[in-house]
Amino acid sequence: MKTLHAALPEKLYGEISVLIQEGWFHDEQELVREALQRYLDAHRPELMESCIRADVEWGLYGDD
Repeated sequence: MKTLHAALPEKLYGEISVLIQEGWFHDEQELVREALQRYLDAHRPELMESCIRADVEWGLYGDD
């Protein structure tokens, strides 16, 4: 498993701490993994479309 370090604004970290204290998540790592997974799931169609467009442009116009 890879490790990621991130600086967070105090307010955001405070909100994270509350969710953990209230039992929504076991720890910060679980919350961040879940948040990132949900973000990727929600934006996957846009990400795929962007990659497909880039591939098509490369196929049509090359790398120049």
